Amino acid sequence: MRGKRRSATTYPGASGKTELRHAGTPLPNELATLIEKDILGGSLEPGSKLPTEGSLAKQFGISRNAVREAIAQLRSAELVETRHGLGTFVVDNPLGRQLFSVPRSGIDQSELCQLFELRAEVESGAAALAARFRTNDDIKAMRDALDRLSESIADGALGKEHDVDFHNRIAMASGNRFFGEFLDFYARRVSDAVAIARSNSARVEGWSRMVQFEHEAIHAAIAAGSPEEARAAMWMHLHNARRRLGLRRPSEQQEDQHGDQA
Repeated sequence: MRGKRRSATTYPGASGKTELRHAGTPLPNELATLIEKDILGGSLEPGSKLPTEGSLAKQFGISRNAVREAIAQLRSAELVETRHGLGTFVVDNPLGRQLFSVPRSGIDQSELCQLFELRAEVESGAAALAARFRTNDDIKAMRDALDRLSESIADGALGKEHDVDFHNRIAMASGNRFFGEFLDFYARRVSDAVAIARSNSARVEGWSRMVQFEHEAIHAAIAAGSPEEARAAMWMHLHNARRRLGLRRPSEQQEDQHGDQA
């Protein structure tokens, strides 16, 4: 049985916001986060009907395309459903569908640090499994991604897409599709925050060279079929990546300060 339905011509959430203007945050992400919070907070009840795309666009002063993308994100998170000819509605029992949730925007440095720690633990496990179950084709695909990344760096680019491809190839080689789904979820939710952190952090001389050295160590361990070496190499790579972005726990910051004073 569906919950109580409420039709609205303006956004009926509890926030009362009519502007979306957080620096560095895409408007679709910000609108999706706003609606998500109201759904999970209970101010938008199961079965509630959202205003039309046009109404939301007018109310928040954004394009219909931005609204459409925000709704698509909410559908992907299984928080709303679109019924042909009727509109978009909050799903039944949205809390039961959110076993794990990360905000689409507004992630602070402390939260981003914690998410990097989570990724390091998860992806190091994927690397260990990849070392056990990889095929020759997997090894070649990883090698190709690293070669393309090297070429991009040599041309003065960051080669972000090839970096992502390398990590995705490792997830695929693990033989466990959920590693790939986790990386996709992670990338969609924190890519904007990572980009901001990267732009705010000083890029030390030789940064790209260090990253490639770490990638090569991961690839070598997986190719050699050494699970624990692959696990350690991946963990160290992501630990170093976190620190390169200036993401540290308070205790680590204190240790760094003591080290500077020594």
